[in-house]
Amino acid sequence: MMKQQPWLTDPKEVMEAIRALIVGQFPVTLQLKGGRPLRSRLLAIHFHQQTPYLLIARPPGLKDVYQVRDLLFKLEGMPILGFSCPVTRASDTILATMLPYALFSLELRQGNRTDLLPGSMATFFVHGRSQVNICLMENISMGGVKLTGQPTHALGCSDMIGPCTLSLAGQDAIIRREVTINQAAVVRVEQQAGKQLGFGIRFDLSNSEEQLLREHLDFLSNLK
Repeated sequence: MMKQQPWLTDPKEVMEAIRALIVGQFPVTLQLKGGRPLRSRLLAIHFHQQTPYLLIARPPGLKDVYQVRDLLFKLEGMPILGFSCPVTRASDTILATMLPYALFSLELRQGNRTDLLPGSMATFFVHGRSQVNICLMENISMGGVKLTGQPTHALGCSDMIGPCTLSLAGQDAIIRREVTINQAAVVRVEQQAGKQLGFGIRFDLSNSEEQLLREHLDFLSNLK
């Protein structure tokens, strides 16, 4: 199941991604309400009365421009990204939308997310770096975990981490379960005002790690 997750909220970095799409003429996908997706590309950033708009090539098969919901794209080394794309003006060949100031990622979730109690922490190493990182865990599934806080190292999408020890707190943080994941990857970085605030981590579980993590999550869910 695909879920939208906040990914980038720094306007400067969003602008860099948009410009990369324009300069590289990368294909994008327009998601429609009640219709099949259509391929397109970004043409330019256009300023009208000091307000920036994004110009998009109108796909030949698009009949109702107000059915456009989201715009999705994929850049190398990044997850599938997108933004809300309501059309403000249109011609026979061009669509105009407000320039986005935030991007979301589409995340394939493996299993349901479980919100974690305060005191749940992840301790991990980034491959190629020696210092230990500690972050709080916000929620977890069998597929991955959302971390919050500021680690020792700045993290980037596709960074490999491990070993990663997950310390899962139970009620009142008295009951605690731990499991170590040897291989995981950063798939999402949430930023605001240039600061990294949250991270999406995807697990690459061995059979034994999967069994242990499942047992711990089942145990903690039964305590609620």
